[in-house]
Amino acid sequence: MKVLMAMFLLVMLSACNGPGYSGAGSSRVSIPFTPDISINAVMVAQIDHAAHFIWNAANPDMDESLIDWQEVSHHAIQLIASRSAMSMGGTGINDAMWIAQPSWRDYVNLMNEGSLLALRSARSEDVQGLTRAGDILVESCESCHRQYKPSIPTEGFLHPH
Repeated sequence: MKVLMAMFLLVMLSACNGPGYSGAGSSRVSIPFTPDISINAVMVAQIDHAAHFIWNAANPDMDESLIDWQEVSHHAIQLIASRSAMSMGGTGINDAMWIAQPSWRDYVNLMNEGSLLALRSARSEDVQGLTRAGDILVESCESCHRQYKPSIPTEGFLHPH
């Protein structure tokens, strides 16, 4: 009876791992997923707005006492969360081509680096760090747009703010 119970528990525990489990120490499960929107939609609706908020807060002419650090943090988190969508592609006509390019992934990773620095800077209210984060975001966005979107098409997506 004990042997049967032990076998039952072993089977149940192994079933908990599910598909995509890659062994001990693995912390991620690979689940196929394609967003129902394009990269352009993510850029316009989320990235553009969040990056501009950070750039404005990092502006050297900005009175430091007026920086809303909680909002900087909020927008940095939006950018960090955008990394997944920018890496997976979606419904856009160029999405599959873009995400297959090593330089695309480099630009997305650079955006994420700047976003993480913006978040750390917001949490510690570090103006110099925020300025560097803004510079990294500008470098990432402008370099990527020069290569992948020189005319900055938005597929008709516009943001009201």
